Amino acid sequence: MSKEVTNEQILQAITELSKEVIDVKQEVIDVKQEVRDVKQEVKKNADKIDKLDAKVTVLSEGLLDTQAEVKILKNAK
Repeated sequence: MSKEVTNEQILQAITELSKEVIDVKQEVIDVKQEVRDVKQEVKKNADKIDKLDAKVTVLSEGLLDTQAEVKILKNAK
């Protein structure tokens, strides 16, 4: 019971595999683009966090200065 494989069947198999490879390649390209998008969003958020951190630092330093001045004025009484 030997089963012969025809050239047409081989060609069909190659064609199907080729389509699957193309689909996988496109999925990889899509994933790479998503990764780039996520990295860009993370960088934007990191920049926003850095800016917010700088603002908080400036505000807290100003608050400390104000508290120090109030303490000096209270002690001067």
